[in-house]
Amino acid sequence: MSNSEPFIYLKYSEGSPTGWWYERVVPKLLRRPLGRRNFRRFLGANLNQAHWRYREVDEEVQRLLGLSTGTLQLRKREVRLVAKDCAREFQQQYPPASEWQLPGEEDLAELLVNAFRARGLVLDADCFPLARETFCTQLRQPLDHHKQPGGPTTVAGWVAQRSQRSNSAVGSELLWHRELKRLLSFSEVSLPAAVSEGAAWRWRNHLFATASTSTAQKRLTVIRAFYAQAYRQGMVAMNPFAGLEPLPLSPRPEPNLAPAFLQQLDGRFKADPIYLMVRILGLRSLEVAGLRPIDWGLQQGQPVLWIRSWGLQNEGRPCRAGQERCLPLPNCLHGLWKQCSGSAETPLWAEEGADGINRFAKRWAAALRRQGGCSASALRRYRQSQWQIKGADGHVLNRLLGTLAASRQPGWDQVEGLEPWLQLAAAEFVVAQP
Repeated sequence: MSNSEPFIYLKYSEGSPTGWWYERVVPKLLRRPLGRRNFRRFLGANLNQAHWRYREVDEEVQRLLGLSTGTLQLRKREVRLVAKDCAREFQQQYPPASEWQLPGEEDLAELLVNAFRARGLVLDADCFPLARETFCTQLRQPLDHHKQPGGPTTVAGWVAQRSQRSNSAVGSELLWHRELKRLLSFSEVSLPAAVSEGAAWRWRNHLFATASTSTAQKRLTVIRAFYAQAYRQGMVAMNPFAGLEPLPLSPRPEPNLAPAFLQQLDGRFKADPIYLMVRILGLRSLEVAGLRPIDWGLQQGQPVLWIRSWGLQNEGRPCRAGQERCLPLPNCLHGLWKQCSGSAETPLWAEEGADGINRFAKRWAAALRRQGGCSASALRRYRQSQWQIKGADGHVLNRLLGTLAASRQPGWDQVEGLEPWLQLAAAEFVVAQP
């Protein structure tokens, strides 16, 4: 539940105790199987505490209502986990095993039913033999006081407890909550402690198969960090992600910029000046976003384009200091030079300042990927490969593409020797247009 959703079942009461309560009326059709007319649980004395507890209680109530309507089923793994928790609580409340006997059938049924009900679950008669067997088996196991799984059994409860122990930010809490909900839905379990090592392995493979490598790594990092700390704090008996082997990844193949695809792309974006400079000159989208009218100059009477750092204390610069260069413009860009050249020192297309330039570059690159199915970096790499195929050496490529080594080489700010390569790129662009 996000912060934007209203707390519709949150009520303030001056009863005993005074504070905020979770109050929800049970639908009429479910009152008989549930044996109650409403849910009323105390959340906290102040509103902040109530907000922390609201999501956990709401998830438990939703789970109970779902089981009562028959839309959800209690799984064997959930039965075992709750029965084990109940056995641990029984061991802690009574003397050592040598001084007590196993509870009778009626007492055991009451213990188990109450334990399930406290977690928002319903123990059916068919599941009782499994719960009894798990309970008795757990009593024979030594009680580990250092690692005692228990406490919250919902995603919201886990996130709230981990956040309180580590003083995490609200943004991290929402991120954990979202990723855990996705993991549980994929693994088809309702309790966070029910995720097995096999489920963790399948979830890792699913992430890398459905998302980009960077996104999958970020999301997997969130889950691994959450379970690692949950294990250290005793919230789970086993960390399912601890023994997960690294997944060998091969680099993503370059997009196939075939002549037919480039022809279609050039015809669609030939009126976009940003695309023209990325396609022909091999500029970075951030460099184009920071261009000003004063950067469109003349050198020996020939139109040139300066890619250079500018701004007070490096604020708002379109490139690094080592990427500065001067490029002669081919004939097909002379019309654009006449439109853009001038004496102004503010960006032509972006808002002034580093943030405005970065936002414009990201928006344009995203629009190119969405509408054209190609990235600006792919076009730049394609331009580099074409120049290399035609015989351009490393020194020329540094001057054309503005690598960090270009400013350390003599003549990096001169245009001699660059015009043939740019005319070659312009000719390829003209041929590719429909």
